[in-house]
Amino acid sequence: MKYFLITFCSLFMLNAATAQDFIADADMSTTVMKADDEMKVLYFTASWCGPCRMMKPGIEKMASDPKAVATIYKMDIDQNITDDILNIAGVPTFVFLKNGTVLGQHTGAMADADLKTLFAKHAIMKPTKELLAYQPVPSDLKVIAGAHPKLTKTNLQTLWHSDANLNKMAWSIHNNLTDIKDLQAGLVLVNRSFEIKPSSSTLFLKTSYLKKLGAKKEALATAQKARKMMVANGEYTGTLDNLVKEIKG
Repeated sequence: MKYFLITFCSLFMLNAATAQDFIADADMSTTVMKADDEMKVLYFTASWCGPCRMMKPGIEKMASDPKAVATIYKMDIDQNITDDILNIAGVPTFVFLKNGTVLGQHTGAMADADLKTLFAKHAIMKPTKELLAYQPVPSDLKVIAGAHPKLTKTNLQTLWHSDANLNKMAWSIHNNLTDIKDLQAGLVLVNRSFEIKPSSSTLFLKTSYLKKLGAKKEALATAQKARKMMVANGEYTGTLDNLVKEIKG
């Protein structure tokens, strides 16, 4: 009887360790990022995601398996910002981690057998040196709204941690609005995007914004920085050079 109780308790603890739970942004450091040499899977999902619903039975079965190779943590992308910070493009997305370092990532629905193989493949990997950069980049910039139908403070707060989404919105404002206040609001988005992830494409966008705002001197200085970055990265500079010619008149 004593042996049975010990075995039962051991199985219970193992199941508890592999149980599938929803976590929030604030839980990341004590769950997914925990350094215990065990594999964690950060599973991005949403209530409206059809493929996620299709995969749910298989994922729950894997999570409750006593021989599970990982702890699965679910995160609702509509309730958190971690997916924005990590530029998660769609759901379902699985991020595989060990000791807070990234082992790999997969986006898209899979058959149960294929998902099990994917889990097993990552489970034998050793921790890498790439810590998951899940924390938001701080900013001194102020969120401002304008006339663009999607440029509301609520939407801006949602965009604030994704350079890709910020640039997408900034291009939309740049191409569709002409009012100075709207362009200034768009420029804030561009500057925030560069805070998150410095890139030549963002500097190009900033140069174009400054041109529209009539800030010729600053536009040329920004273009020079963009060109330097492009050359260093082996990128094409022709489009930027043409923009500079337009600025110089």
